[in-house]
Amino acid sequence: GNLGLVQVKVEPETTFRFTPAGPQIKAGGLVITESTDMGVVGKLTALNNTELYLLLTDADVLAGAKQNRVLNKSVLLAPMSKTILDVSCVERGRWQYAGKTFSAPVNIADPDLRREKAASIARRKTKPHEHEDTQGRVWSHVRMKMDAMNFENATESYSALLNYSTDRIKNDFPPCDPENESNCLAVVMGSKVVSADIFGTAEAYRHYFPMLRDSAFRMASSGKEHKSPDMHEAYYRVLETLDAFEAATRHSEDTYAGAGRFMIAENDQLVGFELTANDEIIHSVLFTK
Repeated sequence: GNLGLVQVKVEPETTFRFTPAGPQIKAGGLVITESTDMGVVGKLTALNNTELYLLLTDADVLAGAKQNRVLNKSVLLAPMSKTILDVSCVERGRWQYAGKTFSAPVNIADPDLRREKAASIARRKTKPHEHEDTQGRVWSHVRMKMDAMNFENATESYSALLNYSTDRIKNDFPPCDPENESNCLAVVMGSKVVSADIFGTAEAYRHYFPMLRDSAFRMASSGKEHKSPDMHEAYYRVLETLDAFEAATRHSEDTYAGAGRFMIAENDQLVGFELTANDEIIHSVLFTK
């Protein structure tokens, strides 16, 4: 109804070999724990015990340990490495262990929460003299979403909210599968491009596609009414927005702890980031303002 999904092939595909981290979390090759026994809200530890470069994205919601978290930015984990992850809490009412490790993401954060995080991180970089509380933004957004859906949970678990909202409307989801060779998914509401995720490989795109699709469906089902996007206009808007993203000013992120290079991108129209390795795209995402 009010949603359009546009799949695009962004060239060139990267020759740098990496793989999504989720399957390795399930297999035990990647272990994510609290950064200390006592825990630190904004930090987790990722132990990559594989010979692979692994991708975690800003959309990934990690459940377990002392409280559930969401990645603040995408990160590339080097083989046989230990990396400190920059995260926000998405379960304000729990601070006790529910197991020592975190499970692989099942549902990912919706585009509107991801936009809040990206805008906050960009503001911290471009206006360091102004206090910017990313965690506060995340908590406020989760509470607002729960109130909007009349959903209550004892620990204010965003994961529980995602499960609830997905189960409630999943039978209404229309068929939608990843297109061969595509590696970019853009979300359009009415005549506006909401977000676009670009992956360096079609393999990574296929892994994240079902979760990105469902997060867009959840947002559309609870969002403001818009007219149905015209197919041709939606595609034109996406290409126009991707061009604007490519031309946006980049700022390096000095606190990024993973492999590769992380750059914040922003202009008057959008905010996002670009994660690269050897100058090739691993994961890029944009959100319009």
